[in-house]
Amino acid sequence: MTPNSDRFRRDYAWWVLAALLGLWTLWGPDLLRPLVDPRSQSYFTFGGLFIGGVALGFFKPDRPWRWAVASILLLPPADLAWLLRNPQLTALDAEHVMRHLAGQAPSYLVHALPVLVGAYLGAFLSAGSELY
Repeated sequence: MTPNSDRFRRDYAWWVLAALLGLWTLWGPDLLRPLVDPRSQSYFTFGGLFIGGVALGFFKPDRPWRWAVASILLLPPADLAWLLRNPQLTALDAEHVMRHLAGQAPSYLVHALPVLVGAYLGAFLSAGSELY
C-alpha cells in the first residue's frame, strides 16, 4: 500500500464530514426559518461553516485549504437534485442545467470562504505543520 492511499484512507471520514458541513448551507436556513429573521439565518449559516472549518483545521491541520474544497463538493449535486425535483420546470435540457450550475458557481465559492478562513485559523491554533 502506498503512503498516499493510506493517507486518503485516514482522511476519508474527514472529507465526508466536511462535505456534510457544506450541506449545512442548504439545510441551515430552512431549519432556522421559524426561529430567526432572514439576516440572522445567514449569520448562523456562515457562522456554522466558520466554526466547522475551525474544527476541521484544528484536528487535521495539514493542507487546510482542502476542507474548503470538500465543503462544496456536494453542493452541485444537491442543486441538480433540486432542479430535477422542481415541479415548475417541465422540460430540462443540458444547456439549461449547465447555465443554472454556472450561475450558482459564485455562491459555491462564497460558501467555501468561511470554511477556508476557519480551517486556516484552526490550523494556526493547533500549531499545525505546513499551512500550504
